[in-house]
Amino acid sequence: MKLNTAKEVWIARIIAWVVLGVISCGIIFGTTFMLGPSLFAIPNLNDKIALAVFCPGATSSSTQEGASTPTTSDPTGTYGHTVEVTCYFADGSTKIIRNEQYALASIGGMFGIGGLIGILISIPLMLVPFFLIRKKKE
Repeated sequence: MKLNTAKEVWIARIIAWVVLGVISCGIIFGTTFMLGPSLFAIPNLNDKIALAVFCPGATSSSTQEGASTPTTSDPTGTYGHTVEVTCYFADGSTKIIRNEQYALASIGGMFGIGGLIGILISIPLMLVPFFLIRKKKE
């Protein structure tokens, strides 16, 4: 789009940025809450995220999954299994990632990766008005 004055160019760019901002919010929301949870299907990604957060530099790890237990005091409530990860370091020390830590790291990590993908898609969109909306050459 070619416009006559610098003022018209900037007004058009601001309008475009407002529209693109709304679109970007939708993209970020969609990737965070739709793409993020679908990342749980990738094998061992939960473990990799938990290890990166709680055991950086670990040489190896072992995972113990427990039985399914109630998540609430309601007998008809939902059930969930427990996970405990033991990290082994080069100096011979170990660290245990508890179930609560594992859940926070894996759930937060999945939603975080989804949101990051949305941001990476949205940033180039915000640069589009610089290239499409210009002042008319005389």
